[in-house]
Amino acid sequence: MPEEKISCPYCQSEFESKEDLSKHIDRIHGGSGLLEGDKRRW
Repeated sequence: MPEEKISCPYCQSEFESKEDLSKHIDRIHGGSGLLEGDKRRW
């Protein structure tokens, strides 16, 4: 039985683990994303 993926509540990207999701949220949705050129939230 395949393991269920975890979806980001902000952009619905899928991740293998809670740790990967946490890193994604910190990097992309936590504020640094704007400085890195990610304007999806702004």
